Amino acid sequence: MAILLTGGLGYIGSHIAHMLGSDAVIIDNLTNSNIRTKSLLPKAHFYRASISSKTLKKIFLKYDIKGVIHLAGLKSVDESTKSSLHYYKNNINSTLELLENMDKFKINKIIFSSSATVYGDSHQSPLKEEFSLSSTNPYGSTKIIIEQMIKDYCLSNKRFSAISLRYFNPIGANYKAGLSDQPIGKPQNIMPVLIKSVQQKKIFKIFGNDYPTFDGSCIRDYIHILDLADAHIKAFKYLKKFKGHLPLNVGLGKGLSVFEFINYFEESNKVKVKYKIIPRRNGDVPISFADNKKIKKLLKWMPKYSYDKMMSDSWLARIQDS
Repeated sequence: MAILLTGGLGYIGSHIAHMLGSDAVIIDNLTNSNIRTKSLLPKAHFYRASISSKTLKKIFLKYDIKGVIHLAGLKSVDESTKSSLHYYKNNINSTLELLENMDKFKINKIIFSSSATVYGDSHQSPLKEEFSLSSTNPYGSTKIIIEQMIKDYCLSNKRFSAISLRYFNPIGANYKAGLSDQPIGKPQNIMPVLIKSVQQKKIFKIFGNDYPTFDGSCIRDYIHILDLADAHIKAFKYLKKFKGHLPLNVGLGKGLSVFEFINYFEESNKVKVKYKIIPRRNGDVPISFADNKKIKKLLKWMPKYSYDKMMSDSWLARIQDS
């Protein structure tokens, strides 16, 4: 058995590929990843390429692909607001190309890498899968469109089954395997930004302390990357007995404020974070965390790792890498 991972050398994909071992077939054009990661996944089969009919045909003919975990795509919210057409062209066209070739080769299972951004800013947490979808940026819009594409294809092909995993905020690392979050270019997410500020003895910037939360900072749902990778494996197994399209939240199911995040990081790693408060960013909602009851019930999935483990694994991985 083999599973195709598009974007499989990235932060999330590499952790899934490590769990799959020799069952992982990776296609990645290295837009969001580093070729050095391949050396950490010696059992995986790797194709350096973008998603195209030519490469997919080669893979589908060579391996007994049972399904796809679709992680490939541009992923910066900020960049998407500046290059919206580029995001639409890349993320949507590549998914369409993938689905067309899956149809041609009768590959009828897909796990899609969606996001909590599909809930927009109009709902109160905990966020539930049944809520209406909206977006505040082009990146989020591409996720909504792709979910709809997959849902529509499931309706037209009764043999096809799909799960869209709506991620909240993955952090942590499998530092024993050498795997960690290593963003290409300027880091955007809180953990790599925080680690960089500590390592370089720079000031960490907190965007606003006047939100309607208990300490004034934004509250977000964080999940260990190993719990997220495990959710993909369990979701793929669940597709054996499910037909149609199923969206599922993947989060810890509770929120952590920015100030709490910093406190956990300091205590777990015995370091001190120097920070300052700067004005809010546009589009940041005060509170966002998942209702994760559905994924727990259907997939028998349960997050195993605590905030302390998320913090220490992230730090140990970057110290090891430096």
